[in-house]
Amino acid sequence: MVELAIIYRKITWNSIYAEVFYLKILFSLYLILAVILTQFLAAYCFSKGRNSYRRTFSALVLCISVYLIGYIMIINSSNLQEMIFWNQFQYLGLPFVSVLWLLVALLHTKTINKVRSRTVILLFIVPVITFFIRITNSWHHLFYKDWEIRQFFGYYDLYMERGIWYYVHISFVILFLLLTMIIYFLAYLKHKDRYTKFHFLIFSFASLLPLAGVLLLILNSRERSIDYAALIMPISLFIISFGIFKYDFLEMRTLARETIFENNLVGMIILGPGYRIIDYNNAAKKFFRKLNISLDNSTIDHILKEEPELLETFKSETTKDISIVIDGEERFFEIDAVALGDIQVGSTKMLKTIRDVTDEKKVQKRLEVLATIDSLSGLYNRAEFMNLAQRAFVSAKKQNGELALLMMDLDQFKKINDTFGHAAGDEVIREMGRIIMNGFRKTDVAGRVGGEEFAVVLKNTSLKEAHKKAEKIRKTVAGKKVVYDGQEISFTISIGVAAICGDTDNIKGIEDILKKADEALYMAKAKGRNRVVSFGSVKEEKTVPTQLGQNTN
Repeated sequence: MVELAIIYRKITWNSIYAEVFYLKILFSLYLILAVILTQFLAAYCFSKGRNSYRRTFSALVLCISVYLIGYIMIINSSNLQEMIFWNQFQYLGLPFVSVLWLLVALLHTKTINKVRSRTVILLFIVPVITFFIRITNSWHHLFYKDWEIRQFFGYYDLYMERGIWYYVHISFVILFLLLTMIIYFLAYLKHKDRYTKFHFLIFSFASLLPLAGVLLLILNSRERSIDYAALIMPISLFIISFGIFKYDFLEMRTLARETIFENNLVGMIILGPGYRIIDYNNAAKKFFRKLNISLDNSTIDHILKEEPELLETFKSETTKDISIVIDGEERFFEIDAVALGDIQVGSTKMLKTIRDVTDEKKVQKRLEVLATIDSLSGLYNRAEFMNLAQRAFVSAKKQNGELALLMMDLDQFKKINDTFGHAAGDEVIREMGRIIMNGFRKTDVAGRVGGEEFAVVLKNTSLKEAHKKAEKIRKTVAGKKVVYDGQEISFTISIGVAAICGDTDNIKGIEDILKKADEALYMAKAKGRNRVVSFGSVKEEKTVPTQLGQNTN
């Protein structure tokens, strides 16, 4: 019976040894799989770009990878020095895991937009100190006071007596993991979109598991080397992987956010039901900051309650242009609207884009000037003058009003070119343009209609009033001298005046008035130049032009 009991005991112990052996292999495979997963996640994130979120997430999974590799080597070692070495290897990444986990939460929930140097210094002080204290532990024993290896059914276990800094470090880890959970939970409560809420719920739960592992490690009074955090960490990674690949979190939200959304120079705001702000990028945030408006997840009605015009623009489902004074300068913005989602299921959202088109407007205005303004005189060119003059004519006919037209021609302009040169002639044209711009009302239409010919349409002006105005301009020109290349150049003009009063049937367009003014100009030239001649009543179209005013040289 004794022999049978001994045999049975040997069989039982051998069975336990086998179970422990296979359990160790199972744990090792489990952790190796977790390491492979972390490496894949780090490579995947890093390949998609280098924004703050992805760099931080890549650093997190790499630190976890180092931590798990060290633990795999510890549970498969039977030598105390090897175990101590691999424990020290773990601390190349372990002190930074909780900090990086918190930073990922801050960046993911947009609590911060990027990691600044001041933030890094503040958050990484304790982890860096922990790193150096652990590396130099053999000098001061502040982290671990003593080491011991024990055997348990063929499994070698590492026992460590904890020092004072170990508890400082573990308290720091607990604090940061708690903060991470709080940040994700607040984001979960803040957001209304169910997919976004689910992401935050997944990541919050994934942060709870390492915290539970750390607490189990603290409660282990025997101070055995079983690292519950290391055993639970892969589960967190599997959950995070589920969130990433199930909902294409990094591919769609992070890559698209950075490339198309976050780093776009065009401001973007996503509006949900009730015009509630679901999301926005940095450019949109800067745009509203210039207007002293802070963006949040309120409704656009609440955000823009003091800006009714802007509110109407943002609620419009079509593209709108709006001008806004920013820093004392008028700037132009194009607010576009793109419907998102499926109207049939009632999940429609709206993407509003804010594009600064000020430079485009300036270029457009310059092109309009080039297309409509005579570059030499600064007046309208012939085509634009005829267009605006015809509009003025049509308006006068409709309102049964008065309209006058002046045709002006520089006297003996060819002689000026021949005597002083074409550059001097150009200067005379410029001076004539300045005289006309300063001598008429802003509502009048003035243009250069030929080489040395100018025309002005005077709205709501009778023939007699137009004649007086023409005479005043003639005297101004006669008294003007242009100094060019040290020489004084005098010049004069002849002016022909024509007008309509009310709905005159025989006047069909501005060309008819222009023709009458041109005939009056011809008469002024024929009578000796430097004078004003009016055509007379347009009702007497067949009569000879009548000279109403004359001035001798």
